[in-house]
Formats: sequence, C-alpha cells, structure tokens
Amino acid sequence: MQRYFVSEWRGEIIGNDAHHIKNVMRMKTNDEVIVCFEGRCFLSTLTIEKDHVFYERKQELIATPSMHITLIQGLPKHPKGEIVVKYATLFGVSQILFVPMTRSIAKSDNEANKHRRMSLIAKEASELSHRFDIPEIRSESSLKHIEWSTFDVILLADENEKTVQLQDVLIDVKPSLKIAVMIGPEGGITDQERHYLLSIGAKSVSLGPRILPTELASLYALTYLSLKNAKTF
Repeated sequence: MQRYFVSEWRGEIIGNDAHHIKNVMRMKTNDEVIVCFEGRCFLSTLTIEKDHVFYERKQELIATPSMHITLIQGLPKHPKGEIVVKYATLFGVSQILFVPMTRSIAKSDNEANKHRRMSLIAKEASELSHRFDIPEIRSESSLKHIEWSTFDVILLADENEKTVQLQDVLIDVKPSLKIAVMIGPEGGITDQERHYLLSIGAKSVSLGPRILPTELASLYALTYLSLKNAKTF
C-alpha cells in the first residue's frame, strides 16, 4: 500500500504527493493509503475533488521498535552522498551526519540545495521501505563539533583493524542502545583522526577483508545491525 509523509495533520495531501496519487497511481475516492507524520502512521481513506486530495485517518498502525542508529559519514563527492542517504534510510538509520574530513575531496558548498535533494531522497526511501519516520540529515563542520557523549557505542570502520569484528563489540544489544557508525571519506581516515576518535571512546572494527567504497561501506555494518535489531525485538 502506498505511504505518504505529510508536514502536518491538515487532512489534505498536497504538492508532488497529490500529483502522484492522482496522475501516477490514478487513485479514486475511497481508495486507501497510509499517511505518516512525526513517527505516527494511519490507514487513511482518500477523497479526491478536482485538484484536491483529502484524507481521513481511520486506524493507527503500530510501529516495530528499533535501535537508534546514527550514520556519521565523511563528506563524499557528489552524487555519492545521495547514495548514502538512500540506502542508509532503507536500512533504518535514525540520523545521517555528513562531516568534512582531511581526505574529503568534496567541498561544503551549495548546502541548501543539497539538503533539499537529500531530504527528498530520504522521504522517498522511507515511503518505499514502509518506515514510520524520515531520518534527520545534518552537516557538521568537523568531528570535534559532534556531540559524541550522546552515543552509547561508537563504531569506527577502520581499514587498519584486521581482527576485531562487529560481533566482538556489539555483544549485548539492548533496545535503548544509541549507536554511531563512523565511515571515512574517499581515501579513508588519517592517523590524527583515528587517534581523536579512539580518544573519545570509539571502537575500531573491521568491515571484512576488502576495501569498500565510502558510499557503500556503511551497509556492511547496517546489515548486521538490522539483523540484530530483528532478533532483539
């Protein structure tokens, strides 16, 4: 069933979503969709009147509990950031933080347009994967401006780590656990960045024997966490 995120409970779906309902899906009055806002989703009935698409909430759906996972991504080149947003959203992250690092090739420019584009990608991926929310996407100016104290576990994907695996660090996964997954940019992290991250309590982990591209590296960890989440709940 089609799912749409709205910006408020106003009883009407507007903009591109209204166009999608009328002209792409060709829905009619009394057809049902799922409408979501602020982590709540309702089975809803549509009423379509000329250029307007109204909905009436009928039944609230129950969300599956999940861990709070933040992906901290070293700023990658365009369009790799969009790939990161799409697949991290599909795999259930709560937040995505982009941060420039020493070996980042991309520059922080045209941020407003990039954020709008990434927000749209996250919304579409959330609808596709039947999420109850859309992950928050933010940019931080440096590693030192991230509030690391808010995380219970910080996982640092480190190509220099050869022995410690995810399962060695995430032994007892609890529903309330707040996890950060740190992925470097193209070229990886520097020794200085590595020492800083270890100093604030990050745990270096291996993502397997091969070097993964930055836009896909997080999927190794997110797949593992997704399976853990399914078993936990």
